[in-house]
Amino acid sequence: MVVDQRSAQRFGMALRLMVEGEEGATHDLSATGLCFDFERSYEIGTILELLLEYPGGVRIHPLACEAEVVRVTPAGESFNIAVKLRTPLFS
Repeated sequence: MVVDQRSAQRFGMALRLMVEGEEGATHDLSATGLCFDFERSYEIGTILELLLEYPGGVRIHPLACEAEVVRVTPAGESFNIAVKLRTPLFS
């Protein structure tokens, strides 16, 4: 039996994401974390500065946050990176 350890409900959402100047795309996000596709892997525990582009009306809103890598899963030639937010996306 697999136990879901997420502390908040996740919502499927594809947003453009920048990590260290490289582009990725989110799979889903919640109030406490998110999962994204990325071309490279990271060690568990790595702290990342993320910049998401959230569409809002006629303009894109940049959302910056700090996150900790909690899971890395190979996905073909890229990786699914799951992170726990250390700073909120919305304040």
